[in-house]
Amino acid sequence: MMDFSGYRGLRGLLLLALLTPPGWVLADDNTPSYDRPGYGFAPDALPRGGFAYEQGLPTWTLDHDDGIRSSQYTTDSLLRLGLGGHLELQLGGSPFNRLSQRGMGMSEVDHGHGDSSLGLKLGLPSSDENWSWGLLGTIEFTDGAQAIGNDRRQYTLGLTVQQQVDEKHQWSYFAQAQQMGGQSSFFGAADYTYQFSQAWGVYGEAAVEHDDARNGMQVGNGFTWSPNPRLQFDAWWRRKVAGHANDWEAGLGVAMYFGR
Repeated sequence: MMDFSGYRGLRGLLLLALLTPPGWVLADDNTPSYDRPGYGFAPDALPRGGFAYEQGLPTWTLDHDDGIRSSQYTTDSLLRLGLGGHLELQLGGSPFNRLSQRGMGMSEVDHGHGDSSLGLKLGLPSSDENWSWGLLGTIEFTDGAQAIGNDRRQYTLGLTVQQQVDEKHQWSYFAQAQQMGGQSSFFGAADYTYQFSQAWGVYGEAAVEHDDARNGMQVGNGFTWSPNPRLQFDAWWRRKVAGHANDWEAGLGVAMYFGR
């Protein structure tokens, strides 16, 4: 994924967002929707000229497979730009990764940046204001460090459907098909979100995955805190409950919106 040099830019963006007065929000009644946290993505595209920066701080995964214990820290980054016409351009990357593998007489630690990704989101029209949905197509390239990235390009098409029950309750449904090197995998997730207030929210998540040989299921939950509509912090975790999946996943993150 994309290689961002250092974190001076991140610190500057975060400082700018923190200093943004709560009254500096979008021109209309809408507030930006962020793609993190959780497996899915926001169904609506950012407005034309709107820009969002979403950053993992970091993400951690732990897995045991065939006697090998793998632990990885990833700083996943996502840049989103509204193109207008319900379209949004996305650039993704992970500037730093640390992968540790131990077991079966081996012990290795690798560092490096991950593969870059390019995505295009389309916010689909809806006749019901309580329902919204969107499509996201992504290409992940092979420019990451050898031990971190994939050896073949990965193509992904995802669909998110969201139901806003009322001001506090929301359901989201996510489906995704992925192909890499002639092998396909399918993924689905359902989220329930409860908004305690304009600032605080909590969600629960259940996800299933199927590929050519194995299936898996995870459950988890997370929290979001938005001191103003242009800034969101999150904390989350997931755990395997059946089949083949990462044993544990957890992370912290921040999302910031810049635009009118």
